[in-house]
Amino acid sequence: MDHVCKKQYGKNPIRWRNLSLAIISFIFLFSFIPVVEAHSSLLESVPGKGQLVDTSPSSLKLQFNEPIDHDLATVTIYDWDGRPILTKNPEGQKERSKALQIPLPELDQGTYTVQWNVVSLDGHPVDGSYHFAVGKATEGGTASVGTNDNATTILIIARAIVEGFILLIAGLYWFAWSAEKRNFPSLGTLLARGRFITGSILIVGTIGEFIAYASTLPPGLLPTILNGRWDLLLHFPFVLMLFAQLLFLILLFIPGMVRAWYLIMWLILAAIPSFGGHVWGMQHPFIALIPRILHQFAIALWLGALGYFILFLLFRKKQANDDSLPPFRSFFVPKVMIASGLVVATGVIMVFLQSSWTAVVNQWDSWSTLLLVKILLTVLMLGIALFQTLKWRKRKSFSTPRLIRVEWIIGLIIIVFGVWMSQSAYPIPIKSYTATLSSEQGETEINIANLRRGEQEMNIQLPLIDGKEPEHIAVDMAMPDHGMSSGPFEAKQVKQESYQVTLPFTMIGSWKLVIHATYPNGVKSEWEDSLFISGGGND
Repeated sequence: MDHVCKKQYGKNPIRWRNLSLAIISFIFLFSFIPVVEAHSSLLESVPGKGQLVDTSPSSLKLQFNEPIDHDLATVTIYDWDGRPILTKNPEGQKERSKALQIPLPELDQGTYTVQWNVVSLDGHPVDGSYHFAVGKATEGGTASVGTNDNATTILIIARAIVEGFILLIAGLYWFAWSAEKRNFPSLGTLLARGRFITGSILIVGTIGEFIAYASTLPPGLLPTILNGRWDLLLHFPFVLMLFAQLLFLILLFIPGMVRAWYLIMWLILAAIPSFGGHVWGMQHPFIALIPRILHQFAIALWLGALGYFILFLLFRKKQANDDSLPPFRSFFVPKVMIASGLVVATGVIMVFLQSSWTAVVNQWDSWSTLLLVKILLTVLMLGIALFQTLKWRKRKSFSTPRLIRVEWIIGLIIIVFGVWMSQSAYPIPIKSYTATLSSEQGETEINIANLRRGEQEMNIQLPLIDGKEPEHIAVDMAMPDHGMSSGPFEAKQVKQESYQVTLPFTMIGSWKLVIHATYPNGVKSEWEDSLFISGGGND
């Protein structure tokens, strides 16, 4: 060794030894220095993770392990229906600091999910989420977003006027077009004026809906959207629906277009209200849209046919002509029968897809009451229609012009109740969830007795590996649509090969679950699955 050292370093092997000793000491010294985390992490929050507070907190406080740039930090708070009620940058000093504070609006009773996004000192974006509750944690599916009662009432009135008018005019336009092909009077003949008035009412009414709906939103959310957070509109389908409604109303009143253009525009306008409200809280919204759209078309046709008949009777009275009624009956009655039958059939399907008749009865609330009233009014309309039809056929002449107006008014009232229902939370049926998941290490069975919002118990049956049970089991939860994750949640053994864990389903929407199991022999296994939590919130 000395020979080699002499060869490489001349006659000074001591220098070599000193250099080696310095390198070893340097490595030994730094092995005891704690490693600084590369990214920001949340150390503490107020309200805290999973905390239940009695009253609405005035602000949200987040404490990180390193100073955070306030301009690059954002906090979004979601309610239990998955609606963002707040998206803000921290207030206060603009310099970096470890503590961030965000003022909060008045929060109603329920569970809220906090999603935070910051940028670490090393430039990497970091995010996370957790939940807390105010007053009482959200459970089941009958709690709805708390809004100002006066604002909600104004919104219901505005929606009922505009949507009712759209359905009435759309059905009237389509029915009159069909009647005109059978040589009955055109809509222009029966209603010579009103185009400008109709357009003005609908456009002004749609703007009124915007204003009424904006007043129900949490303070500060609308300015946030207008300041560039247009992506938040995706969480508010009713706003997008109003934009579409306004656009097609403008397109509708372009003069000089071919007849088919106006027929298509009215058809689209009649369908647009189907895209707002409860449908997006269902697991398969596009399937649920089909009966809703057909329901809208059927209501429009029924009311439009009645409206046309009333105008036709007034026209006949002026013309003193009785010859047109017998052929009109054979044209009018079948269409009304089809429309009314379609209203009933699609209504039943909508309740089946949205809730269940068992839930409607067992979880009786305001939505169930509104549904009952709507059913009774529909039955009354059908009874009036049947009475008039039979009397018309027996006497060979129509003798109940006042009664048909009553039927028409009842139809308009039904629209009001329909709009009211869309602004109310509907009962969620209690469903269980069972699945068998596979991995290389074997199969596991999972079960959730009540698949709905709130804290739910999940039972897990895990396989033995080499005859041994797992030492540690945890479940991670994520909402890919919102870019949020939470966990791990530790599972406890309740009996041999059976484990239980409490999972907080804080929001409606799609959830991804990952079960992690570690066995004594070092084997690790994972099982994944996705499920959907239905919601009963409003628009």
